[in-house]
Amino acid sequence: MTVSEEQVTAGALAEPPAGPRRSILTRRGGPNDLLRSALPLVVVIIALSLFTNSRNASFLTGDNIDNILVQSAVLGILVVGQTFLIIGGEVDLSVGSMVSFTSVLGAWMYTHGWSPVVVAVTLLVVGTGVGLLWGLLVAHVGVPSFILTVGGLGFFSSLALILSQNRPISVASVLGDLGFATWLGLPALAVIFLAVCVVGAVVLHSTRFGRQVFAVGSSEQTAFLAGLPTKRITVTLFVVNGLLVGLAGIVQLARLSAGDPTSGAGLELSCIAAVVLGGAALTGGRGSMIGGLLGTLLFGVISASLVFLNIGGSWKDFVTGAVLIFAVTMAAVSYKRGRRSTDTARTRRRLLSPATGNSTTRTPRR
Repeated sequence: MTVSEEQVTAGALAEPPAGPRRSILTRRGGPNDLLRSALPLVVVIIALSLFTNSRNASFLTGDNIDNILVQSAVLGILVVGQTFLIIGGEVDLSVGSMVSFTSVLGAWMYTHGWSPVVVAVTLLVVGTGVGLLWGLLVAHVGVPSFILTVGGLGFFSSLALILSQNRPISVASVLGDLGFATWLGLPALAVIFLAVCVVGAVVLHSTRFGRQVFAVGSSEQTAFLAGLPTKRITVTLFVVNGLLVGLAGIVQLARLSAGDPTSGAGLELSCIAAVVLGGAALTGGRGSMIGGLLGTLLFGVISASLVFLNIGGSWKDFVTGAVLIFAVTMAAVSYKRGRRSTDTARTRRRLLSPATGNSTTRTPRR
């Protein structure tokens, strides 16, 4: 290697001489990105709530807000797990069918004499085990998570129908009573939902593992070259998601007081939509737990508004789709403008700062 080649290689690998050092663990985005993705959702939620309340004054009441939280609990728990996966560059389309299967399995076990504690532990273990299987196949075998979990969707949907003989299994037990319990002045299911969101936000945004998830989602190859255990991280993401799917099955069983083989239908798409509405990129490396929570609440407010406005079932998908398209468009436009202004400001600083060595005027060497 000649001297000139060494200089070129050194220049390509060297860090910029000025400014903060950037690590592979540095999270993409920041408070501004979160604000740009969250603000449109907050605006839509508030506007829709005020409009519905103007037509029905019972909407903005404590009881109805509690009801919205309870109705959103299953979806919200799934959104937490899916947020980790999508930021890490993966996806799980089997979560809805897994909720159906685990709730039916729990109801079947209880009607056959199993105690509620054993039922709950079993559902958590089953969800975690399926997540572990998905993670091993994706990370170590190289199966695409999209195709793998689409297969799981059909498999567990059919299994739920077979186990329940295509009819709901009623449960009058501690798990059923949980759906009507109150903790800390709030419905128990709402407390579980909010607690999962808080823990998920702390892990994702305030721990080394969370930063590793962002790094793997941004570029798995770069993360691997930086020394991160990318395969282990991917397996962990699916295990966490599976554990939360098992918890969602317990919550669904408690909420309905029955194991319904069709109760999870469509949850996988709603889950992904809520995560993306919250500012996550399907390509990985960007997103937030707060955004996912707001996306979940938007779905809950839409569903409750349709009931309070007496909108027929034939209009439900139309209204839901229209509001989601509007919210996604607002979020996309806001994010695009924010990135453009950020890039412009960064370029201006680079051109005007002589410390970077990129100023428009250079002093000739003697």
